[in-house]
Amino acid sequence: MGVIVLSWMSFQEILEFLNFLYAVGMLLEFAAFIKLRLKKPDLHRPYNIPVGTIGAIVISTPPMFLLVLVMFLASTRTFIVSGIVILFGFLLYPAIQYMKDKKWVKFISTSVASESCFGVLPTQQEEVVDEVYVSLIPDHSSVEEPQVSEFNLEGVLKLE
Repeated sequence: MGVIVLSWMSFQEILEFLNFLYAVGMLLEFAAFIKLRLKKPDLHRPYNIPVGTIGAIVISTPPMFLLVLVMFLASTRTFIVSGIVILFGFLLYPAIQYMKDKKWVKFISTSVASESCFGVLPTQQEEVVDEVYVSLIPDHSSVEEPQVSEFNLEGVLKLE
């Protein structure tokens, strides 16, 4: 469906559309960053920005202003298509939650997925977490690799 929607848009409109959605996502990230600073200031963070809450708001304001500027420069068609996509996302989230509650779909956590990629399967499957995992790397945990202990040089031509 996405390709069909994009097929009637020009290249410039597609770029505007992608930039608009990217800007919305970045604004949500900045909002989450500031909200976590306000609600949970003592939360452990692996990468700490040592400017405090007011400093975090101050350093976030210029990029947020530029993102809003990019959004306002978009065409009306971009506003409409982006609004429909964002609305679809807001409607899709409760539908996915409902399917998870009914156990129609199962989401595997990142830790379980990465462990199964490397052939280490956990003893118990972890409960449902909000991340989908599809492995593109085949699981070779059940296939044993032959171990070569010495080299056989018979039949190798030696050039001098």
